[in-house]
Amino acid sequence: MERIKEKLKDIEVEYQDLQDGIENYANNGITSMELKGKGSKFGIYEQKGKKMMLRLKAVGGELSTKKLKALTEIMEEINIPYIHLSTRQNYQLHEVPFDKVKDTIEACNGHEMYFRGGGGNTFRSILVSTYTGMSLNDTFDVMPYARMIENEIFFYDKAFQFGRKLKIGFANNLEDEFVMAVQDMGFVARELNGKRGFKVYFGGGMGRNSRIGYTLFDFLPEEDLLKSVKTMIDVFYDHGDRQNRMKARLRFLVESMGIEEFKKLYFDYFDKSEVVNEEIKPLNYMKKIDRLVTFEEEANEKKAFDEWKKICVRETKFKDVVSLALFVKNGDLPLAKVKKLNELLENIGASKIRATINQNLVIPMVHSSALGYTFNFLTREIPEIVSDTVSIRGQLRACVGAHVCMIGVQNSMGVADTIAEELDKLANEQPEVRDIIFREAKNIRISGCPSSCAGIPVAPIGFIGLKKRIDGAIVDCMQVYVGGLLTNSIQALSVEVPNKILPLTEIPMFVRGIFEEYLETLKTMKISFGQYMYNRRNDTF
Repeated sequence: MERIKEKLKDIEVEYQDLQDGIENYANNGITSMELKGKGSKFGIYEQKGKKMMLRLKAVGGELSTKKLKALTEIMEEINIPYIHLSTRQNYQLHEVPFDKVKDTIEACNGHEMYFRGGGGNTFRSILVSTYTGMSLNDTFDVMPYARMIENEIFFYDKAFQFGRKLKIGFANNLEDEFVMAVQDMGFVARELNGKRGFKVYFGGGMGRNSRIGYTLFDFLPEEDLLKSVKTMIDVFYDHGDRQNRMKARLRFLVESMGIEEFKKLYFDYFDKSEVVNEEIKPLNYMKKIDRLVTFEEEANEKKAFDEWKKICVRETKFKDVVSLALFVKNGDLPLAKVKKLNELLENIGASKIRATINQNLVIPMVHSSALGYTFNFLTREIPEIVSDTVSIRGQLRACVGAHVCMIGVQNSMGVADTIAEELDKLANEQPEVRDIIFREAKNIRISGCPSSCAGIPVAPIGFIGLKKRIDGAIVDCMQVYVGGLLTNSIQALSVEVPNKILPLTEIPMFVRGIFEEYLETLKTMKISFGQYMYNRRNDTF
């Protein structure tokens, strides 16, 4: 902790520079781009309405209930209306007043919640499999490894001075392997002859010229983990493009050098490095489990409870303990709901909460006897979490869109609403297939601009916002993408459907039509929606 305090003193001048920059910007003293240059490295950006967004980093989206409560108190004191859960497991504070940015940073720092590397050309937030440490399919728990990397890289200044961002992630088993394959550096837990380590991918990424990564290590021993990450940081820092932002991600460096030449360069650095991380101790979850509260309360509405439980509850490796998913529409949680969530966590004795890449929340450890009480509490105090959980809309993934984001072109959340409304109609007309529609709706992703915030490059069906001149008028539209599929046997990014740019008003019926065709196909063959859309990659629709 003392080490962190010393580092925070070093970057205090940058926080002050940012606050001064915000004041200058408010008085028209600097441009929006100049302001972005001061704040982006902390994940702090201007949003529409002359307010700021502050992106709080959390390894694997995990916050202790103590930190979440502290964050709630900070939001209340500074009048921050809501949290947005990002697709990189971050907690974004929205509509922060210009004059309260530095106060918010300092208040969060005081509770060991930091912003360094939340955005810009830096080492970004570390993705971690949501159910690591809990899952019956754990190869091993990767959370302590991700934490170690975050804690060490926090002090490594090179990691915050790149020509472009660098993203890494950790998977606890093969289930999330191909999420790691689209990171700049992805680690998948493996065991070999009783020894722990990782399969390592490099050079993947989403966004402009998306790529599926290549294998760097088939098996990296756990003691070389920090060495492997610092080596990549050094290589990217020394050789990354600092002139052409559009070609500055790691995947472009790999492409320009060639895979084998890049690997040769990497291992030249790796072999010279003397970095060795200390032994990483497993996390003691039993202490947290012992604090879970047991209940005798039954759920009030048995049928609704059973449906909710079927969707939200996941068995863990611990006796009488389950993980519980909370679906959050658009990833937005107003302050009043965050306060109620704190109350729930305290009442059931939960010690942690995790944000997911699907912009939802998971309580990793809940006593199974607490489910009835939890359902009743949510139904009464945060009913949207229950209704969105069992709604088709709760499954769709959309970025924040143009009503908030400075570079957003279209209102992606509004488009998601209209798609869900049409699919709900279809489900009501054919109730026997509602479960299928509900299950597969998660494959629909909507982005307000060409950025990859909603994960369009890996979407079976995705939409990217743009404007198009039609009959002499500028019309709000979206480009259609299809065929993204990441499985053990197929790793394919989505492809743009040629000339398929749809006005927003036509998108709901287009999606409905695809689902109708998919449901018809299921009558003669068993096939996942992802595989079905992959098979239609060359379709003109």
